[in-house]
Amino acid sequence: MAGAQPSTLEGKRRALLRLRLRRRREEALARPRPARQTVSQQTVSPLVPLRPAGTKPPLFLVHAAGGSVAPYVPLAALLGDDRPVYALEDPGLHGDPVEGRRLPDLAAAYLAAVREVQPDGPLHVGGWSVGGAVALDMARQDGDVALTFVLDTAVPDAPSHPGEDELRAWFAADVADMGAEPDAAEVAERFPMFAANVRALLTFRPSRVAGRVLLLCAEESGPEKLDRWRAYADEIQVVRGDHYTMLQPPHIEALARTMRDGLREVSAR
Repeated sequence: MAGAQPSTLEGKRRALLRLRLRRRREEALARPRPARQTVSQQTVSPLVPLRPAGTKPPLFLVHAAGGSVAPYVPLAALLGDDRPVYALEDPGLHGDPVEGRRLPDLAAAYLAAVREVQPDGPLHVGGWSVGGAVALDMARQDGDVALTFVLDTAVPDAPSHPGEDELRAWFAADVADMGAEPDAAEVAERFPMFAANVRALLTFRPSRVAGRVLLLCAEESGPEKLDRWRAYADEIQVVRGDHYTMLQPPHIEALARTMRDGLREVSAR
C-alpha cells in the first residue's frame, strides 16, 4: 500500500525538498575520493568533496562521533551555489586504528588535509557534535581560521571515563536517532570508532581561539550547556529542532540560513 501523500502545497514542497536532498546525498557519497601517496602506502584522504565548485572560501565540516559525513550532504546543498563545501570523514571507517586517539591529534591530521586544499588564507571550519570540538581545535592549532561553526557540541564540565556498557547504550541510541539499522557486522565495525571519538571528546578541554566562533545549539539545550560555551564562543544562537532533527528537513533550512548569514558577516569584515 502506498504511503500517505502530502495534501497541502507546503507539504508537497517539503516532500520535493527531501527527494532532492536524498538524491544529492547519494550522488555526493558515490563520488570517488581523493587519495594521497605516502612513502610506504597509499592512504585515503579524509576529505570528501560535497560541493567542490565555487569561488568563495570553502567550508570544511568535521564528522560527528559516528564518523560518517552523510549528515552534511543535504546541508552542503543549502549553503549557496558559490560556496565549496568539503567534509572530513573518520579514517576509522576505512580501517585506520582508533584505539586511544586524542582529539588534538585528530584535529592536526584533518588540518593537514584541509591545508592541502586551501594552502593559504583564513579557513572556515565547523562540525556537528564531536566534530565541533575537533573543528575548534583545528582553529586553535592553525591560528588563521576566520570562522568556526560549532553545531550542538557538548562541553563536559569535567573529564569523564564512561565504561563500555554505557558507551554501547549511547551508540544504540545514536544509531536509532539517526534512523539507521546496522547489522551485527556494521555494529562491530563502527562501535569502536564511536567509542573512541566519545572518549576523546569527554577528556577534551576547549580553549579560546583567535577567530570567530559561532555556537548553534538545538532548542532543547539547557542553560548549563550554553553557559559552558560562553567562555569560548563569540556568539550563541539557538536553532530549531533537537540534536538530530536540526540537520533534517524542515529545520535544516533554517540552520543553513543561519550559517550563510555567519559566513556573510565574516566575509564583510
